[in-house]
Amino acid sequence: MSPLGGKIGAAGLALLVPADNGQPADAIVVLGRGERFRASRVQTVTDLWREQRAPLIFASGRGDAIEIGQMLEANGLPPESIEGEPCSTTTNENALFTAALLKPRGAKRLVLVTDFPHMARSLLTFRSLGFEVIPHTSPIPADYGPKGERLLVMREWIGLISYGLMGRYFARTAEIHPVDVTSVY
Repeated sequence: MSPLGGKIGAAGLALLVPADNGQPADAIVVLGRGERFRASRVQTVTDLWREQRAPLIFASGRGDAIEIGQMLEANGLPPESIEGEPCSTTTNENALFTAALLKPRGAKRLVLVTDFPHMARSLLTFRSLGFEVIPHTSPIPADYGPKGERLLVMREWIGLISYGLMGRYFARTAEIHPVDVTSVY
């Protein structure tokens, strides 16, 4: 993917993501994407918490949720305000498991935190489960470089199209029950 192609691809993804309007929410949901992305996501969520955007932080993702929760606590956030699920391995599972655990408690509006390329697919997937989603992007790690960012953009276009073909953007309900997913905290 050329630099020009990367810019065009990124601009196309940007058209699908509205700006964060600053509204309060029921929860801040942060999606995992591996160790390299954790620090920037934790800092983004810490800033949102300090702005009092939501009373709950919910971390989602196998291999990330527990670590993100621990890093948030190390940043001084209260443990009783941090929850999550360490089971999901895909964006679809992030949304399904989050819905299974938060919807029964009345959560409707979420501030969703993930990196810019991943946001369009995440936003549409969470919306399909009935959430009102306020997108808030976290930075891509600096060591990713321009080529790495272009690869993320290309990967997300493939994911965006494939999720659309699978019907994951149409209104639906969580296909699992809360007892099938364990909470981190």
